[in-house]
Amino acid sequence: MACLKLGSKSEVFHLSGHTWVCSTGLKPDVVIQVQDQTFHLHKFPLLSRSGYLEALFSKASETASHHAQLHDIPGGPDTFLHVANFCYGVRIEVTAENVVSLRCAAEYLQMSENYGNANLIYLTESFLNDDVCTNWEDSIRALESCEKKLLPIAEELGIVSRCVSSLAIKASYAEDKSLFNWPISAPETTTTTLWNGIQTKSTSGGNWWFNDVSSFLDFPVYRRFIQTVASRGVKADVIAASVTHYAKRNLPLLGCSRHGGSSSSDEGTNYGDDVYYSHDDQRSLLEEIVELLPSEKRVASTRFLLRLLRTSMVLHASAVTQDSLERKIGVQLDEAGLEDLLIPNMGYSAETLYDIDSVQRILDHFMLTFDSSSRCYSNAHPWLTEYEREKLCLLMNCQKLSLEACTHAAQNERLPVRVIVQVLFFEQMRLRTSISELVMDTDSNNEETSGKNLELEGGSKIKGNAKMGIKEMKERVYELEKECTSMKQDLYKLVKPKEERNFFSKIFGLKSKTKTSPCGGKGKGGEEDALLMIRETKN
Repeated sequence: MACLKLGSKSEVFHLSGHTWVCSTGLKPDVVIQVQDQTFHLHKFPLLSRSGYLEALFSKASETASHHAQLHDIPGGPDTFLHVANFCYGVRIEVTAENVVSLRCAAEYLQMSENYGNANLIYLTESFLNDDVCTNWEDSIRALESCEKKLLPIAEELGIVSRCVSSLAIKASYAEDKSLFNWPISAPETTTTTLWNGIQTKSTSGGNWWFNDVSSFLDFPVYRRFIQTVASRGVKADVIAASVTHYAKRNLPLLGCSRHGGSSSSDEGTNYGDDVYYSHDDQRSLLEEIVELLPSEKRVASTRFLLRLLRTSMVLHASAVTQDSLERKIGVQLDEAGLEDLLIPNMGYSAETLYDIDSVQRILDHFMLTFDSSSRCYSNAHPWLTEYEREKLCLLMNCQKLSLEACTHAAQNERLPVRVIVQVLFFEQMRLRTSISELVMDTDSNNEETSGKNLELEGGSKIKGNAKMGIKEMKERVYELEKECTSMKQDLYKLVKPKEERNFFSKIFGLKSKTKTSPCGGKGKGGEEDALLMIRETKN
């Protein structure tokens, strides 16, 4: 670890209770309060190095006050003690773990070159640029030291951006086997070399940095790091692998975390060493991790995505998060095992042991993706013969197509006419079912309304409402009939009247009872359904 040694004098401060006293023999003339600790110091060494303290005590001298409060100084009492030692010329060590707080405190106290050569701003800046940012381990430690109160000032000074960029450059180079890597905890490390003045360690394996960034970086800093790595052209599967490692390391309910011996409750998860994760924190982290996953398909493992989905249900994550996971899983459902799909039902009114609705949505996404792939393949290969296109379209389940997919199929000139007719047929069957359900609901509402009119006063008003409901249903039925008529017209455009008999007999098997009908039935029943559709079309 890099270290910068400053000063030459021995220690001059000693602590008495919560008070730091200078033992130089001279009587202190200023008192500075930093949170719960008090410093008895001398004006000259402080004012010769700090523009802020010079202005502060210049105003105080007018009121004969020798007290000052620096409760907002970055780093608190520990950092101010290092600053005081620096001003007195006492030996101090600047390391990757305290350089950020010292740099921020120097900025706060205005310790620039206007108040002495080689002042604290210059020295800490040089150490950051020349030593910390050129070393993987020191960059990690510097970022780890950026606590919440220190982070805003470190952001303004560009310290976080410099460290993140340095780490991202080294991580992106790690994917190129011809360049050196920068590991911090890789057991394969063998030699230490210099590359363009940068300290490096050669190792085998390009993903050594996963564990370091997952263990030491908070998520806001990690997100910036991984986005910077992605912007440098690193492959999406590497980004997904790093996000997966981070999630397993930092989401206790996911099953793998950096702590062991956990106990869970409705409010959170408790680990040893007084580490506690609230469910709100875990839910927020999970939602942000899902957003950080690459948009490319099949870059994250299906099993990991299903584990994320189960955890999101336990934590009651947002519907957007769960929908995003279901879509990602649906794209690559063929990679999942049966046991992975056994998602416990976490609903408050659970009627089944496993979440059937979620699995159904995943299957719908999978079927839509599969059908879309078949159609895209057909459009991209216009030279396919009629027989080859029919074989390809056999992979599509016309009963599972969405309304958008049905519309696309009906207008696609490259699809075999048989497939288009099947699509329109199933749409007509669905339309008939919808109309039947509407009629049944109307009859049921009429019976309920008539029964209530016999028991309640003011039945005329209820009857009027029922009539309005029936009127609306009739209008809906009329709209559905118009859609049905439009489908029939599309069907006439596809099939020439002179070829109707031969065409339909070939498709629906009118000449042979062993042919399969569009509905999937065989024999006599399938022929009756086909004939029924032909009669309706001609009418």
